[in-house]
Amino acid sequence: MNASGSRTFHPVRLLTPVWPPLLLALACLAPVVLLPAPLWFDVPALGACAILCLDIAARYRQYRVLRAALQRARGVNGPARTLFRRARSTWCTRRAALAAAQAEGFGPEARALVAQWGYRPWHVFPDGSFSRRSPFLKTAFWRAVVGLPASDRSSPH
Repeated sequence: MNASGSRTFHPVRLLTPVWPPLLLALACLAPVVLLPAPLWFDVPALGACAILCLDIAARYRQYRVLRAALQRARGVNGPARTLFRRARSTWCTRRAALAAAQAEGFGPEARALVAQWGYRPWHVFPDGSFSRRSPFLKTAFWRAVVGLPASDRSSPH
């Protein structure tokens, strides 16, 4: 039986899929709390922290969905591989997907797959961040960040 069979509570399991956006949220919050910054700095920092808190919830939801898919598929194949492939384009989603695979006992297989796709641990920015087709300029990216479902439009990106 793989790691999903045990029902003991491990606090680290809660942090593993969401540590990247959690770390970024804390980095946004730290200057607000620790420095006497003016209001023009505090408001955007708190807004960024709020967006990252929504991203934390979205990554944890993605982690649970992918973990269930990995359980059903008994590995990173079939529908689970499709979900895993969708999660590869950003650092936060990749970390959540790798955490789900690790929790189900498929960590080495998932890490090998991510490495095969050419991603390394230092690939932090989303694919195409510094181009005219940057994901930061697309509503689909921001909908995914805050955990909203994809729009029903079938127009190409």
